[in-house]
Amino acid sequence: MSLKTGSRESVGRSTASWREDPEVHLMQSVQQGDEAAFGELRKRYAGRVFSFFCRQMRDRSEAEDLTQEVFLRLYRSRVRYQPRARFATWIFHIAHNVARNAQRSRRRRPSVQLDLCKPSSQLLLEGAKPDRVGEPWIGVERAEVAEHVRNAVAGLVGRSRTAVELHTFANQTYAEVAAELEMTPKAAKSLLYRARNQLRVSLTPFVS
Repeated sequence: MSLKTGSRESVGRSTASWREDPEVHLMQSVQQGDEAAFGELRKRYAGRVFSFFCRQMRDRSEAEDLTQEVFLRLYRSRVRYQPRARFATWIFHIAHNVARNAQRSRRRRPSVQLDLCKPSSQLLLEGAKPDRVGEPWIGVERAEVAEHVRNAVAGLVGRSRTAVELHTFANQTYAEVAAELEMTPKAAKSLLYRARNQLRVSLTPFVS
């Protein structure tokens, strides 16, 4: 008898949890056409979702694209939204699905696993990290990769190089890169896409 009572109490607490979630209420406002509520949800979760994709994909540009995809799905599904859990649970369920699809797509095409999600120029400085005891070759390998990355970035021409340095190593958004280079965000995104492809080609023999 006590087990059944405990089970009912647990379900009741779970239900109350999402009913009391202010972000569920924000999403319900989005259902009613409240654009400001959607903006607030995006403000609260964009950074967390982006960080999730960075960890999953190890690619800053792809993480930004997938973050946009999550919020696009969120908005498109607003009419069908039926709260059954906390908002965080729902949005990260969407994020996991998007990541899984992206990883399947990635497996169908060859690519270089170059981590461009790291802040500033961390990737280029990895060669300076101390090695683990008994594994002195690790530092040498890191230094070699860092050197190849520096050379590959230096080999980019004009705006392509500037865009990569701003976006990847200075952590600027597409909009900030576009403003710096006096172009539209769409043009900046296309420029970065081409530059990243060139980097992948240049680094294919060195990065796995």
